[in-house]
Amino acid sequence: MSAPAGEALAGVVACSRAMRELVPLVVRLAETRSPVLLEGESGTGKDLVAHWLHYGGPRREAPFIKVHCPSIPSELLESELFGHERGAFTDARQAKAGKIEMAGSGTLYFDQVQDLAPALQAKLLRVVEERRFERVGGTRTIEVDVRFVASSNVDLGAAVRDGRFREDLFHRLAVVPLRIAPLRERRDDVLPLAAMFLEREREAGKTRATGFAPEAAELLRGYLWPGNARELRSVVERAALVAGEGLVPSAALPPQVLEQPQTLWAGRERRPTLQAVELAYIRHVLDSVGGSQTRAAAVLGISRKALWEKRRRHGIG
Repeated sequence: MSAPAGEALAGVVACSRAMRELVPLVVRLAETRSPVLLEGESGTGKDLVAHWLHYGGPRREAPFIKVHCPSIPSELLESELFGHERGAFTDARQAKAGKIEMAGSGTLYFDQVQDLAPALQAKLLRVVEERRFERVGGTRTIEVDVRFVASSNVDLGAAVRDGRFREDLFHRLAVVPLRIAPLRERRDDVLPLAAMFLEREREAGKTRATGFAPEAAELLRGYLWPGNARELRSVVERAALVAGEGLVPSAALPPQVLEQPQTLWAGRERRPTLQAVELAYIRHVLDSVGGSQTRAAAVLGISRKALWEKRRRHGIG
């Protein structure tokens, strides 16, 4: 895959505080060779940031190689990563370069790195530390100047504490850890992202819709987006097809957006549960104070510990 340097920021929306703080850090990191660990829920844009780290820096002309760890069977992953020599195993009729070797002086991106088998974690540690390895069945040492980027949609630190991931590899991959905030913590990004996705649908000739009606926009911004930007893109694609032209009405949105708990008491006859109201109000307060737990606790009239316990109970990140 290749992309002009000018397209490194394509698809990046940074209207929210979380993204405005992330952008300058990624810009600086793109110029370095330090390993970066991207952590965040599925659909938050970790792949986009990984591409940005590569195409926004001096390695942009070298290969960007992605390894989607869950999709490659564990018995084949070692050969996929390190390559193999002819005769190294049954069906190895010719030598083959692995993804590390293919990356060369570019970027090697391990998507969902938590799924690497323990034996491979140990072998990868040497490559990350020494930038050298041997093919499976080979004796010749191959040196590379590869930049490592990894991502995880689970708490990799917790995986280390549970014994599911090597601590030494974690520390080498997480030289610079970056958390990509979920969309529910980036409310100011929702409508700009929706507009961008709608524009893509319009450019593809799939719709003539020009924007979102006010009520539809309110619903989009208020929804919690458990599937993050990936879910938003799917919702916009569906709504654009249903709307056809003009402004996308709220009726074009799917049920999960129309029936979200935090909008049920706003002038509607349906009544939400007390738990839904509490969840929505805590989120509203946290949004209004920029995520400050101290200020949110003061607004709510409870202690920081009590707020922390409520956030844990409701699953508020």
